[in-house]
Amino acid sequence: MLAQDVGASGIKVRPNGLPKEVPKEKTLEQIGRALREIGEFGAQHGVAIRLEVHGAETSLVPNIKTILDAAGHANVGACWNSNDTDLEGQGFDANFNLIKDKIISVHMRDLFLDHYPFRKLLAGLGANGYRGYCLAEIPASPDPIRIMKYYRALWLAYQNLL
Repeated sequence: MLAQDVGASGIKVRPNGLPKEVPKEKTLEQIGRALREIGEFGAQHGVAIRLEVHGAETSLVPNIKTILDAAGHANVGACWNSNDTDLEGQGFDANFNLIKDKIISVHMRDLFLDHYPFRKLLAGLGANGYRGYCLAEIPASPDPIRIMKYYRALWLAYQNLL
């Protein structure tokens, strides 16, 4: 089973920053090697490993790419987290393109956040043949059905399906 299998069960791994006393490259390589090890184990047991784009400095997509390259295992993929850091450096397009082939799950925040390019994200996922899930990571609501209907409407509108 490969990480990109839509029905694959999986675990999420969240790096949460880089220790200041260790060179960045060494830490990113170490995380990648550890992911390769659990990726191999997970592949034997039908469990995909999802590296969330998360944490201080580890939420920078070039650092995630370095980790994924060090992991070098088909059962290790990325969970795109729709962070503001996706817009840093060379911008959204460059960051998305760095790991687009390794995205196996997606977290999306409130779709009304107009500074984040959700339309570009959805278009990029579609163009890349993404077949996984996009999860709404949004605050709780006393009327969740109504909120999910609004969320669905924006989701469809961003894809020009309404």
